Amino acid sequence: MLADGESIHTTRWCRHFADLGHEIHLITFKDVQLENIHVHFVNSGGINVSGGNWKVIFKYKEVKHILKKIKPDVLHSLYATSYGMVGALSGFHPYIVTPLGSDILISPKDSIIYRSLLKFTFKKADLITSMAPHMTEVMMGYGVKKEKIAHIVLGINTTIFNRKNRKLSSDEFVITSTRNFEAVYNIPHFLKAIFLVKNDIPGLRVNIIGSGSLRGELESLVQELKISDVVIFLGKVPQTKVVEILNSSHVFVIVSLSDGNALSLIESMACGAYPIATNIPANREWVEDGVNGRFVNIDDVRGLAEQIKNVYSNFDKLIEVAMSESAKVI
Repeated sequence: MLADGESIHTTRWCRHFADLGHEIHLITFKDVQLENIHVHFVNSGGINVSGGNWKVIFKYKEVKHILKKIKPDVLHSLYATSYGMVGALSGFHPYIVTPLGSDILISPKDSIIYRSLLKFTFKKADLITSMAPHMTEVMMGYGVKKEKIAHIVLGINTTIFNRKNRKLSSDEFVITSTRNFEAVYNIPHFLKAIFLVKNDIPGLRVNIIGSGSLRGELESLVQELKISDVVIFLGKVPQTKVVEILNSSHVFVIVSLSDGNALSLIESMACGAYPIATNIPANREWVEDGVNGRFVNIDDVRGLAEQIKNVYSNFDKLIEVAMSESAKVI
């Protein structure tokens, strides 16, 4: 596998096939160690999760050398740009590429270079996996034939993410976000909405789980908005702790500008939190507006604030219907 060693998606793919008894090698630009996985670190000088990593393609010779040494049966790249491009340049076959979201939905939009490199990557791939119909449409827009695309939805482990230990406080109204601190996840939009509702919701508590390059800016914004008494930055926490927090959350807010398959949204719904989400294709796969959640338009801070207040005022009624409907799709 050729992928980001720090990504939960990489870990899940590697663990799945390792548990099936396969020998898994991970070639990554991140210096990590994964249990029972053979990790091959290629020093690229650092990867920026916000994008702009096209220079890593010059590392393809090192990757090619590693591939000759380990002689894998299949090469699989997660993320069509950066890792996907390097895999394509390696010339190895059979070659599988899995786009994850922003690599095909955002990065190529304003760059003819990225679009050209993406077309090259898709052309070199023997198989491309798609997590959702809207991603399949984008791939086909790059000239990929439908028969070359396999639709594989990344799901969640419901033995871990479930409502068995769900318990809500009667003294607090808890809202949680688990998206990382990068521009695509639009956390400032969420924090500005919290500023607007803070005085209207007694016992409000906001959990911000995650990490990322914008943490300093977000912490400064919290101070500027004077909402530090209700907002808690929890950083990266173990999966078991995420489940515990979601099980004690009334609402889950996800205001991403774009997404491939919103696993964090599915996890929150499985734990019984009421979702308020941006009206984008990835979220429409799981949420029906007004039935098992609420939609808001991208960058509509006041609209988000109104939805939060509405859900707070009608929570008991809304959550009963939402949990019943969500159980049909999760």
